[in-house]
Amino acid sequence: MPIASAQQYLKGKLDGLPMPGGAPNLACYVTPPDPNVESDIPTAYVWPSNGREARDPDFAGSMSRNAGPGTPSGFKTIEHQLDIWVIWFGSDDDDDADTLFPGMVDAIMFALRTDTPNPDEYLTDPWTGQQTQLANVGETIQYQVTVNSVADQRYLRYDAMLTLPLIEVIQA
Repeated sequence: MPIASAQQYLKGKLDGLPMPGGAPNLACYVTPPDPNVESDIPTAYVWPSNGREARDPDFAGSMSRNAGPGTPSGFKTIEHQLDIWVIWFGSDDDDDADTLFPGMVDAIMFALRTDTPNPDEYLTDPWTGQQTQLANVGETIQYQVTVNSVADQRYLRYDAMLTLPLIEVIQA
């Protein structure tokens, strides 16, 4: 279950990340809390969208396949795509309203693109105890940003989705 370790890794990298403009630090979750309870705190949620597991030699894959649990084997890679959903509510009369949320997205992307070491130290899956390694964290990041007025129209709801492909190397 390497998906769980990849989620926890990203949560650990982003939780508490300083935000620009004096905004509170980012609160990062895997399972989101009640919606909008922390409306004045920038929040992020890490969730998998899709992935691919293969014995691909272009990404450290090697033969041979194991003959059963506990037998020697080569390496496989899992190409994860994890989505990081970012939500924040800001006042529409804030002098920095036009740039603050994009600055928050930039801060998150900077933290991911400068992730070190890459590949990272070994991760331990919380369910199986299997050790794996992540690579290519922050090498490719896609993003989409939206803004909407909320019911009272004094606040704006900012949303962003960052799609982060990364590679996890497993022995299997």
